[in-house]
Amino acid sequence: MPTRLPLTALRAFEAAARYGSLTAAASELGVTRPAISKQIKQLEQMLNCTLMNRLGNAVQLTPAGQDLAHDVALAFGQIAASLERQLQGRTLPNVIRILVDRDFASSFLAGHIGQFLLHNPGVSVEVVAEKNGRMRLDEDFNFRIFYGHFGATPCPGLRERVLCRWYDLVVCTPDYAQAHVSDSGALVDAQLLIDGNYNVWDNWFAQTGLAHPGPARDVTHFNETSLCLSTALTGGGITIGDTILAFPSIRAGRLALPFRHGLESEQCYALFDRAGRLPTSAETAFLEWLSDVVRQHETEVSTFLNESGIDIRHGRKGMNDVSAIRALGTV
Repeated sequence: MPTRLPLTALRAFEAAARYGSLTAAASELGVTRPAISKQIKQLEQMLNCTLMNRLGNAVQLTPAGQDLAHDVALAFGQIAASLERQLQGRTLPNVIRILVDRDFASSFLAGHIGQFLLHNPGVSVEVVAEKNGRMRLDEDFNFRIFYGHFGATPCPGLRERVLCRWYDLVVCTPDYAQAHVSDSGALVDAQLLIDGNYNVWDNWFAQTGLAHPGPARDVTHFNETSLCLSTALTGGGITIGDTILAFPSIRAGRLALPFRHGLESEQCYALFDRAGRLPTSAETAFLEWLSDVVRQHETEVSTFLNESGIDIRHGRKGMNDVSAIRALGTV
């Protein structure tokens, strides 16, 4: 074992391995690209092996490099978690800051977070609702929750994991369905309520094979699904509601399912947290709680749709049920 650990070289190597880029590593550490390359070369000389193959600015880990990268990331994560626990134990409360898509915050998280606080005295949660996709990378959040296609939002320094998926269902009030959906399943003078950020109407008609009302249909556009659902609940039209946001109203009978068809979304809600570090005890408790809440929700949705005879069309290859979250609390 070396008498002195080459911490500077290990930091340079860990950052380059995490990003797969010398330039990105240099930017994070506030040094030049040649400085990163020099530190990695010195580490390779000390270990007498090649850790990375250089492909221009990009790097590709060798088997030896993969082993070292895993161990170094784990060690740095343990150090960071230990420092944070020490700091919290002396001066700071156990505060979890979460940046969340506004729809998910208001329609799902707000209805469940009280359970976590009740069973975790001494832990505080700060929920910041934001427009979907605004990651605010210059701020410090323990977790970020947004929806989209998995892997489509590159965030240096953050790890992305699937939190939950959903089904898209056409919903309206029972009275609206009776007035605007014919016995043959056609829409009659219906007002379509459309979320401009998540419009799957055309795909829904194409997948279900039902008659499309055409381009001359009456529509009202919103910029959030929750606004579409609020309008539908007042009898103002018919919309597509996802089972994350709409299920409580569907289960209570305030929103009806006038069609026996639904779509499994190609998108998902993803949870982002800091890469290369171990979670604190408060973070672990939150992840375990959130995992349980999502699994319970998915089970309830699956049971309800099966009992209601809803035919779900699966759009994602290799996925045949609603269950998507798996042990978020594990590292």
